[in-house]
Amino acid sequence: MDLSPFESDNSVSCRLTSPIPDACRAEECCLGIDEAGRGPVLGPMVYGICFCPISRKDELKDLKVADSKTLTEAEREALFEKLDEAKSYIGWALQVLSPNTISTSMLQRYLGANC
Repeated sequence: MDLSPFESDNSVSCRLTSPIPDACRAEECCLGIDEAGRGPVLGPMVYGICFCPISRKDELKDLKVADSKTLTEAEREALFEKLDEAKSYIGWALQVLSPNTISTSMLQRYLGANC
C-alpha cells in the first residue's frame, strides 16, 4: 500500500482504494467498517471498509478479519496481504484524516454553532 502521499505531507488527508472486484459488481455485498486513531493531538484517524459478495462472507470470516484494536501491527499487515491476495472477490478502501483536517473541522463546527 502506497502511503507516500500522506507520509510526504501528513497535514493533508488521503484516500486509498482497491479496484472494485467484478464479483462485487455482479452480486449483493456485505461491508464492514473499522476506525482507528487517537485524534488531532496524537495523530491521524483512519477509517477502513472491506466488502465482498454475501455468498463469500464465510471466506472473509476465514481470513480472521477483526476489529483492528484486537490485532497487533504484524497481524494487521498480514491480514492486509491476505485481503490483497483475495482481490478477485474482496475490495477495500481507507480514508486517512490528518490531524489538521480533524482540528479544522472541529473548529468550524464550534464556530458555526456559536455564530
